[in-house]
Amino acid sequence: MKTKTIYDIIGIGIGPFNLGLAALCNNIPQLNCLFIDKKDGFDWHPGLLIPGTHLQIPFYADLVTLADPCSKFNYMAFLKARKRLFRFGIHENNFVSRKEYNQYCQWIVQQIPSIKFNCSCEVIGYHERERIYSITTNLDTFHAKHIVIGIGTVPNIPKFAENLQSSNCFHSDDYLFHKKALLKKKSVTIVGSGQSAAEIFYDLLQVRNQFTEGLNWFTRSERFFPMEYSKLTLEMSTPDYIDHFYSLDAAMKKQILSRQAMLYKGINFSLINDIYDLLHSQGIDGVYNPVSLHTNCELENIKVKQNKITLEFLHKEFDKSFIHVTDTVILATGYQNQTPSFIKPIHSQIQWDENNCYKVNRNYSIDGNNQVFVQNAEMHTHGFDAADLSLGPYRNAVILNSILGHPHFDIEKDICFQNFGIPK
Repeated sequence: MKTKTIYDIIGIGIGPFNLGLAALCNNIPQLNCLFIDKKDGFDWHPGLLIPGTHLQIPFYADLVTLADPCSKFNYMAFLKARKRLFRFGIHENNFVSRKEYNQYCQWIVQQIPSIKFNCSCEVIGYHERERIYSITTNLDTFHAKHIVIGIGTVPNIPKFAENLQSSNCFHSDDYLFHKKALLKKKSVTIVGSGQSAAEIFYDLLQVRNQFTEGLNWFTRSERFFPMEYSKLTLEMSTPDYIDHFYSLDAAMKKQILSRQAMLYKGINFSLINDIYDLLHSQGIDGVYNPVSLHTNCELENIKVKQNKITLEFLHKEFDKSFIHVTDTVILATGYQNQTPSFIKPIHSQIQWDENNCYKVNRNYSIDGNNQVFVQNAEMHTHGFDAADLSLGPYRNAVILNSILGHPHFDIEKDICFQNFGIPK
Protein backbone atom coordinates (compact mmCIF):
# COMPACT_ATOMS: atom_id res chain seq x y z
CA MET A 1 0.00 0.00 0.00
CA LYS A 2 1.36 3.41 -1.01
CA THR A 3 2.29 5.60 1.97
CA LYS A 4 0.61 9.01 1.95
CA THR A 5 3.16 11.83 1.69
CA ILE A 6 2.44 14.63 4.12
CA TYR A 7 4.31 17.81 3.22
CA ASP A 8 5.37 20.24 5.88
CA ILE A 9 4.34 23.16 3.65
CA ILE A 10 2.33 23.46 0.47
CA GLY A 11 2.44 26.87 -1.15
CA ILE A 12 -0.46 27.71 -3.42
CA GLY A 13 0.45 30.23 -6.10
CA ILE A 14 3.99 30.97 -7.30
CA GLY A 15 4.50 34.69 -7.54
CA PRO A 16 7.56 36.49 -6.14
CA PHE A 17 6.42 36.04 -2.51
CA ASN A 18 5.84 32.28 -2.52
CA LEU A 19 8.83 31.83 -4.83
CA GLY A 20 10.91 33.59 -2.18
CA LEU A 21 9.45 31.22 0.41
CA ALA A 22 10.40 28.23 -1.75
CA ALA A 23 13.95 29.60 -2.08
CA LEU A 24 14.33 30.00 1.70
CA CYS A 25 12.84 26.53 2.34
CA ASN A 26 15.28 24.98 -0.11
CA ASN A 27 18.10 25.51 2.40
CA ILE A 28 16.23 23.95 5.35
CA PRO A 29 16.74 20.15 5.00
CA GLN A 30 14.12 19.17 7.57
CA LEU A 31 11.32 20.76 5.55
CA ASN A 32 9.56 18.77 2.83
CA CYS A 33 7.70 21.30 0.68
CA LEU A 34 5.64 21.59 -2.48
CA PHE A 35 4.72 24.76 -4.36
CA ILE A 36 2.02 24.69 -7.02
CA ASP A 37 0.62 27.12 -9.60
CA LYS A 38 -2.02 26.78 -12.30
CA LYS A 39 0.10 28.70 -14.83
CA ASP A 40 2.47 26.86 -17.16
CA GLY A 41 5.53 28.73 -15.87
CA PHE A 42 6.77 31.81 -14.08
CA ASP A 43 6.24 35.08 -15.93
CA TRP A 44 5.85 38.19 -13.78
CA HIS A 45 3.37 40.65 -15.31
CA PRO A 46 4.51 39.90 -18.90
CA GLY A 47 2.17 42.55 -20.28
CA LEU A 48 4.14 45.23 -18.41
CA LEU A 49 7.73 44.20 -19.19
CA ILE A 50 8.21 47.42 -21.12
CA PRO A 51 11.83 48.04 -22.18
CA GLY A 52 13.49 50.54 -19.86
CA THR A 53 11.11 50.06 -16.91
CA HIS A 54 12.52 49.36 -13.45
CA LEU A 55 11.45 48.10 -10.06
CA GLN A 56 10.86 50.63 -7.30
CA ILE A 57 13.07 48.72 -4.85
CA PRO A 58 16.88 48.28 -4.89
CA PHE A 59 18.61 45.09 -6.05
CA TYR A 60 19.45 43.85 -2.52
CA ALA A 61 15.73 43.69 -1.73
CA ASP A 62 15.51 40.50 -3.77
CA LEU A 63 13.65 37.29 -2.84
CA VAL A 64 16.02 36.18 -0.07
CA THR A 65 18.79 38.59 0.96
CA LEU A 66 17.03 40.49 3.76
CA ALA A 67 16.24 37.15 5.43
CA ASP A 68 19.32 35.13 4.41
CA PRO A 69 22.10 37.19 2.80
CA CYS A 70 24.20 34.02 2.30
CA SER A 71 21.52 32.29 0.22
CA LYS A 72 22.65 30.96 -3.14
CA PHE A 73 19.50 32.52 -4.57
CA ASN A 74 20.43 36.15 -3.98
CA TYR A 75 20.49 38.60 -6.87
CA MET A 76 24.26 38.90 -6.96
CA ALA A 77 24.55 35.11 -7.40
CA PHE A 78 22.15 35.38 -10.34
CA LEU A 79 24.31 38.06 -11.95
CA LYS A 80 27.43 35.95 -11.42
CA ALA A 81 25.73 32.92 -12.98
CA ARG A 82 24.74 35.02 -15.98
CA LYS A 83 28.23 36.58 -16.21
CA ARG A 84 26.83 40.06 -15.73
CA LEU A 85 28.29 40.93 -12.33
CA PHE A 86 31.02 43.29 -13.57
CA ARG A 87 28.64 44.99 -15.98
CA PHE A 88 26.17 45.51 -13.13
CA GLY A 89 28.87 47.14 -11.02
CA ILE A 90 29.96 49.43 -13.83
CA HIS A 91 26.36 50.33 -14.65
CA GLU A 92 25.90 51.74 -11.11
CA ASN A 93 22.12 51.47 -10.98
CA ASN A 94 20.61 50.04 -7.81
CA PHE A 95 17.21 49.57 -9.42
CA VAL A 96 16.75 46.41 -11.44
CA SER A 97 14.86 46.41 -14.72
CA ARG A 98 11.52 44.60 -14.70
CA LYS A 99 12.73 42.30 -17.45
CA GLU A 100 15.87 41.30 -15.53
CA TYR A 101 13.88 40.78 -12.32
CA ASN A 102 11.65 38.39 -14.22
CA GLN A 103 14.75 36.55 -15.48
CA TYR A 104 16.09 36.39 -11.91
CA CYS A 105 12.87 34.77 -10.68
CA GLN A 106 12.88 32.30 -13.57
CA TRP A 107 16.51 31.42 -12.74
CA ILE A 108 15.43 30.49 -9.21
CA VAL A 109 12.48 28.43 -10.49
CA GLN A 110 14.85 26.31 -12.58
CA GLN A 111 16.81 25.29 -9.46
CA ILE A 112 14.00 24.30 -7.09
CA PRO A 113 12.55 20.80 -7.63
CA SER A 114 9.66 21.38 -5.21
CA ILE A 115 7.92 23.70 -7.72
CA LYS A 116 5.12 22.31 -9.87
CA PHE A 117 3.37 24.30 -12.61
CA ASN A 118 0.19 23.40 -14.52
CA CYS A 119 -1.18 22.31 -11.16
CA SER A 120 -4.38 24.09 -10.19
CA CYS A 121 -5.75 24.00 -6.65
CA GLU A 122 -9.43 23.10 -6.85
CA VAL A 123 -10.46 22.55 -3.25
CA ILE A 124 -8.92 22.34 0.23
CA GLY A 125 -10.16 20.07 2.99
CA TYR A 126 -9.21 19.72 6.65
CA HIS A 127 -8.82 16.43 8.52
CA GLU A 128 -9.44 17.16 12.17
CA ARG A 129 -8.03 13.97 13.69
CA GLU A 130 -4.74 14.13 11.81
CA ARG A 131 -4.69 17.96 11.81
CA ILE A 132 -3.60 18.06 8.19
CA TYR A 133 -4.97 19.68 5.05
CA SER A 134 -5.75 17.98 1.75
CA ILE A 135 -5.19 20.01 -1.41
CA THR A 136 -7.07 18.58 -4.36
CA THR A 137 -5.69 19.67 -7.73
CA ASN A 138 -6.23 18.83 -11.38
CA LEU A 139 -3.28 16.42 -11.10
CA ASP A 140 -3.57 14.74 -7.70
CA THR A 141 -4.48 15.23 -4.07
CA PHE A 142 -1.66 16.36 -1.81
CA HIS A 143 -1.50 16.62 1.98
CA ALA A 144 0.23 19.16 4.20
CA LYS A 145 0.62 20.28 7.78
CA HIS A 146 0.77 23.93 6.69
CA ILE A 147 -0.54 25.93 3.74
CA VAL A 148 0.72 29.28 2.48
CA ILE A 149 -1.72 30.99 0.11
CA GLY A 150 0.09 33.33 -2.25
CA ILE A 151 -2.22 33.58 -5.24
CA GLY A 152 -1.54 37.28 -5.75
CA THR A 153 -3.93 39.99 -6.81
CA VAL A 154 -6.08 40.42 -9.91
CA PRO A 155 -6.60 43.49 -12.12
CA ASN A 156 -9.13 45.91 -10.68
CA ILE A 157 -11.67 46.57 -13.44
CA PRO A 158 -14.48 49.07 -12.73
CA LYS A 159 -17.85 47.30 -12.74
CA PHE A 160 -19.13 49.40 -15.64
CA ALA A 161 -16.21 48.15 -17.76
CA GLU A 162 -16.23 44.45 -16.85
CA ASN A 163 -18.18 43.44 -19.97
CA LEU A 164 -16.39 45.85 -22.30
CA GLN A 165 -12.91 44.34 -22.21
CA SER A 166 -11.46 43.99 -25.69
CA SER A 167 -8.49 45.15 -27.76
CA ASN A 168 -9.96 48.68 -27.46
CA CYS A 169 -10.62 48.60 -23.71
CA PHE A 170 -8.26 46.68 -21.46
CA HIS A 171 -6.35 46.73 -18.18
CA SER A 172 -2.77 47.98 -18.12
CA ASP A 173 -1.62 44.49 -17.11
CA ASP A 174 -2.24 43.43 -20.74
CA TYR A 175 -0.58 46.45 -22.34
CA LEU A 176 2.15 44.75 -24.38
CA PHE A 177 -0.29 42.14 -25.69
CA HIS A 178 -2.32 44.93 -27.33
CA LYS A 179 0.44 47.39 -28.20
CA LYS A 180 0.80 46.39 -31.87
CA ALA A 181 -2.91 46.92 -32.55
CA LEU A 182 -2.95 50.03 -30.36
CA LEU A 183 -0.34 51.77 -32.53
CA LYS A 184 -2.81 51.72 -35.44
CA LYS A 185 -5.38 53.79 -33.52
CA LYS A 186 -5.91 57.51 -33.98
CA SER A 187 -6.36 58.23 -30.28
CA VAL A 188 -5.40 56.50 -27.03
CA THR A 189 -6.44 57.36 -23.48
CA ILE A 190 -4.84 56.13 -20.25
CA VAL A 191 -6.80 56.25 -16.98
CA GLY A 192 -4.87 55.96 -13.73
CA SER A 193 -2.24 57.68 -11.62
CA GLY A 194 0.36 55.12 -10.62
CA GLN A 195 3.62 53.74 -11.92
CA SER A 196 2.05 51.52 -14.60
CA ALA A 197 0.06 54.41 -16.05
CA ALA A 198 3.20 56.55 -16.17
CA GLU A 199 5.29 53.81 -17.78
CA ILE A 200 2.70 53.25 -20.50
CA PHE A 201 2.26 56.98 -21.11
CA TYR A 202 6.01 57.46 -21.45
CA ASP A 203 6.28 54.47 -23.79
CA LEU A 204 3.54 55.86 -26.06
CA LEU A 205 4.77 59.44 -25.77
CA GLN A 206 7.88 58.38 -27.68
CA VAL A 207 5.67 57.49 -30.67
CA ARG A 208 3.00 60.17 -30.16
CA ASN A 209 2.80 60.96 -33.89
CA GLN A 210 1.14 57.58 -34.35
CA PHE A 211 -1.97 59.09 -32.74
CA THR A 212 -3.32 61.78 -35.02
CA GLU A 213 -6.24 62.53 -32.69
CA GLY A 214 -4.21 62.58 -29.51
CA LEU A 215 -2.60 60.79 -26.59
CA ASN A 216 -4.40 61.47 -23.29
CA TRP A 217 -3.79 60.71 -19.63
CA PHE A 218 -6.48 61.16 -16.96
CA THR A 219 -6.19 60.68 -13.21
CA ARG A 220 -8.65 61.24 -10.37
CA SER A 221 -5.74 62.27 -8.14
CA GLU A 222 -5.00 65.93 -7.46
CA ARG A 223 -1.66 65.59 -9.21
CA PHE A 224 0.71 63.12 -10.80
CA PHE A 225 2.45 62.47 -7.52
CA PRO A 226 5.84 60.81 -7.02
CA MET A 227 6.47 57.92 -4.69
CA GLU A 228 7.92 59.30 -1.48
CA TYR A 229 11.44 57.96 -1.14
CA SER A 230 13.14 59.95 1.61
CA LYS A 231 15.18 58.01 4.16
CA LEU A 232 12.97 58.61 7.19
CA THR A 233 9.93 57.63 5.12
CA LEU A 234 11.72 54.44 4.07
CA GLU A 235 11.87 53.54 7.77
CA MET A 236 8.16 52.78 7.38
CA SER A 237 9.08 49.83 5.13
CA THR A 238 10.39 47.87 8.10
CA PRO A 239 9.22 45.32 10.69
CA ASP A 240 9.19 48.15 13.24
CA TYR A 241 6.47 50.02 11.40
CA ILE A 242 4.50 46.82 10.74
CA ASP A 243 4.51 46.18 14.50
CA HIS A 244 3.21 49.70 15.10
CA PHE A 245 0.51 49.54 12.43
CA TYR A 246 -0.67 46.11 13.57
CA SER A 247 -1.20 47.45 17.12
CA LEU A 248 -3.75 50.05 15.96
CA ASP A 249 -7.50 49.48 15.88
CA ALA A 250 -9.24 48.69 12.60
CA ALA A 251 -10.85 52.12 12.17
CA MET A 252 -7.53 53.91 12.62
CA LYS A 253 -5.81 51.51 10.20
CA LYS A 254 -8.37 52.27 7.51
CA GLN A 255 -8.00 56.01 8.06
CA ILE A 256 -4.20 55.83 7.85
CA LEU A 257 -4.18 53.70 4.70
CA SER A 258 -6.40 56.25 2.95
CA ARG A 259 -3.59 58.82 3.37
CA GLN A 260 -0.65 56.65 2.34
CA ALA A 261 -1.10 56.25 -1.42
CA MET A 262 2.13 58.09 -2.23
CA LEU A 263 4.07 55.56 -0.14
CA TYR A 264 3.29 52.66 -2.46
CA LYS A 265 1.25 53.87 -5.44
CA GLY A 266 3.34 56.84 -6.56
CA ILE A 267 5.44 57.27 -9.69
CA ASN A 268 9.23 57.12 -9.73
CA PHE A 269 10.56 60.67 -9.43
CA SER A 270 12.99 60.00 -12.29
CA LEU A 271 10.18 58.81 -14.56
CA ILE A 272 8.16 61.97 -13.92
CA ASN A 273 11.26 63.94 -14.91
CA ASP A 274 11.75 61.82 -18.05
CA ILE A 275 8.13 62.44 -19.08
CA TYR A 276 8.45 66.18 -18.56
CA ASP A 277 11.80 66.35 -20.35
CA LEU A 278 10.42 64.49 -23.36
CA LEU A 279 7.33 66.73 -23.47
CA HIS A 280 9.60 69.76 -23.28
CA SER A 281 11.87 68.48 -26.04
CA GLN A 282 8.91 67.68 -28.29
CA GLY A 283 7.44 71.10 -27.54
CA ILE A 284 10.57 72.76 -28.89
CA ASP A 285 10.14 70.93 -32.20
CA GLY A 286 6.43 71.79 -32.23
CA VAL A 287 5.49 69.26 -34.93
CA TYR A 288 3.80 66.62 -32.84
CA ASN A 289 0.23 65.38 -32.55
CA PRO A 290 -1.70 66.57 -29.46
CA VAL A 291 -1.03 65.26 -25.96
CA SER A 292 -3.07 66.12 -22.87
CA LEU A 293 -2.79 65.35 -19.16
CA HIS A 294 -5.73 65.84 -16.78
CA THR A 295 -5.97 65.67 -12.98
CA ASN A 296 -9.01 65.53 -10.64
CA CYS A 297 -10.99 63.57 -13.26
CA GLU A 298 -12.82 60.51 -11.95
CA LEU A 299 -14.04 57.95 -14.50
CA GLU A 300 -17.72 57.18 -13.89
CA ASN A 301 -18.81 55.23 -16.96
CA ILE A 302 -17.73 53.87 -20.34
CA LYS A 303 -19.91 53.47 -23.43
CA VAL A 304 -18.95 51.90 -26.75
CA LYS A 305 -20.60 52.90 -30.00
CA GLN A 306 -19.44 52.28 -33.58
CA ASN A 307 -15.85 51.50 -32.53
CA LYS A 308 -15.60 54.74 -30.57
CA ILE A 309 -15.35 54.76 -26.78
CA THR A 310 -17.05 57.49 -24.75
CA LEU A 311 -15.64 58.05 -21.29
CA GLU A 312 -17.82 59.85 -18.77
CA PHE A 313 -15.80 61.77 -16.18
CA LEU A 314 -16.56 63.87 -13.13
CA HIS A 315 -14.19 66.76 -12.50
CA LYS A 316 -13.90 66.54 -8.72
CA GLU A 317 -13.00 70.18 -8.04
CA PHE A 318 -15.66 71.70 -10.30
CA ASP A 319 -18.16 68.93 -9.51
CA LYS A 320 -19.12 68.85 -13.17
CA SER A 321 -19.42 65.95 -15.59
CA PHE A 322 -17.93 65.83 -19.07
CA ILE A 323 -17.26 63.28 -21.80
CA HIS A 324 -14.13 62.31 -23.65
CA VAL A 325 -14.15 60.24 -26.86
CA THR A 326 -11.29 57.95 -27.79
CA ASP A 327 -10.44 54.92 -29.91
CA THR A 328 -8.74 52.97 -27.12
CA VAL A 329 -8.76 53.19 -23.32
CA ILE A 330 -6.13 51.61 -21.07
CA LEU A 331 -7.36 51.13 -17.52
CA ALA A 332 -4.36 51.51 -15.22
CA THR A 333 -6.72 51.08 -12.28
CA GLY A 334 -4.57 48.90 -10.06
CA TYR A 335 -5.16 45.49 -8.55
CA GLN A 336 -7.33 43.95 -5.87
CA ASN A 337 -7.23 40.92 -3.60
CA GLN A 338 -9.43 37.93 -4.25
CA THR A 339 -10.72 35.30 -1.85
CA PRO A 340 -10.26 31.98 -3.65
CA SER A 341 -13.21 29.64 -3.98
CA PHE A 342 -11.05 26.65 -3.04
CA ILE A 343 -11.08 27.64 0.64
CA LYS A 344 -14.88 27.35 1.01
CA PRO A 345 -14.71 23.89 2.63
CA ILE A 346 -12.34 25.22 5.32
CA HIS A 347 -14.22 28.48 5.90
CA SER A 348 -14.81 27.57 9.55
CA GLN A 349 -11.10 26.99 10.11
CA ILE A 350 -10.25 30.51 9.03
CA GLN A 351 -10.59 33.70 11.07
CA TRP A 352 -12.75 36.41 9.48
CA ASP A 353 -13.37 40.03 10.44
CA GLU A 354 -16.65 41.96 10.29
CA ASN A 355 -16.01 42.80 6.62
CA ASN A 356 -15.56 39.13 5.70
CA CYS A 357 -11.85 39.68 5.13
CA TYR A 358 -9.11 37.51 6.58
CA LYS A 359 -8.45 38.29 10.23
CA VAL A 360 -4.69 37.98 9.91
CA ASN A 361 -2.55 37.22 12.96
CA ARG A 362 0.72 39.09 13.46
CA ASN A 363 2.67 36.09 12.12
CA TYR A 364 0.55 36.10 8.91
CA SER A 365 -1.53 33.05 9.83
CA ILE A 366 -5.30 33.25 9.37
CA ASP A 367 -6.38 30.35 11.58
CA GLY A 368 -6.07 29.53 15.28
CA ASN A 369 -3.47 26.79 14.87
CA ASN A 370 -0.74 28.52 12.85
CA GLN A 371 -1.36 26.17 9.94
CA VAL A 372 -2.74 28.48 7.20
CA PHE A 373 -0.81 31.59 6.16
CA VAL A 374 -1.29 34.28 3.52
CA GLN A 375 0.99 36.40 1.36
CA ASN A 376 0.02 39.93 0.26
CA ALA A 377 -3.52 39.68 1.58
CA GLU A 378 -3.03 41.60 4.82
CA MET A 379 -2.88 45.28 3.95
CA HIS A 380 -5.94 45.94 6.14
CA THR A 381 -4.17 44.43 9.17
CA HIS A 382 -0.43 44.92 8.56
CA GLY A 383 -0.38 48.07 6.42
CA PHE A 384 0.84 49.19 3.02
CA ASP A 385 3.98 47.03 3.32
CA ALA A 386 1.89 43.96 2.48
CA ALA A 387 2.49 44.43 -1.25
CA ASP A 388 6.09 45.64 -0.94
CA LEU A 389 8.45 43.22 -2.70
CA SER A 390 11.27 44.23 -0.38
CA LEU A 391 9.34 42.98 2.68
CA GLY A 392 8.69 39.55 1.16
CA PRO A 393 11.81 37.93 2.72
CA TYR A 394 10.91 39.35 6.14
CA ARG A 395 7.34 38.00 5.99
CA ASN A 396 8.63 34.62 4.81
CA ALA A 397 11.12 34.53 7.70
CA VAL A 398 8.26 35.18 10.16
CA ILE A 399 6.13 32.46 8.56
CA LEU A 400 8.96 29.90 8.60
CA ASN A 401 9.93 30.69 12.19
CA SER A 402 6.30 30.09 13.17
CA ILE A 403 6.14 26.79 11.29
CA LEU A 404 9.51 25.55 12.59
CA GLY A 405 8.65 26.58 16.14
CA HIS A 406 11.96 28.33 16.74
CA PRO A 407 13.78 31.43 15.40
CA HIS A 408 15.61 29.82 12.48
CA PHE A 409 15.91 33.28 10.93
CA ASP A 410 17.25 36.13 13.04
CA ILE A 411 14.76 38.95 12.50
CA GLU A 412 16.10 42.44 13.05
CA LYS A 413 14.30 44.74 15.47
CA ASP A 414 14.74 48.36 16.60
CA ILE A 415 15.73 49.30 13.07
CA CYS A 416 14.31 52.79 13.00
CA PHE A 417 15.71 55.99 14.46
CA GLN A 418 12.17 57.32 14.81
CA ASN A 419 9.48 56.07 17.18
CA PHE A 420 6.03 55.48 15.65
CA GLY A 421 4.15 55.21 18.95
CA ILE A 422 3.93 57.03 22.26
CA PRO A 423 7.40 57.86 23.67
CA LYS A 424 8.48 55.44 26.35
